[in-house]
Amino acid sequence: MPNKIQDLHKVDTDSFPYIFEQNATVELKTSAGLVRVNVFRPKTDEKVPVLCTYGPYGKDIPYAE
Repeated sequence: MPNKIQDLHKVDTDSFPYIFEQNATVELKTSAGLVRVNVFRPKTDEKVPVLCTYGPYGKDIPYAE
């Protein structure tokens, strides 16, 4: 039996000088899966460029050399 998909999305607009969305759900186009992403965006309605990172160890694990 598959696990129930939970809504883990949280939005913080007060703690930082930007909007932080944690665990936003993105459905994949190529399969029936989904991924959870963290989104950092400015507190503005202007269009801004997008920066994406991807790593093999998960989004909440800090990378160190």
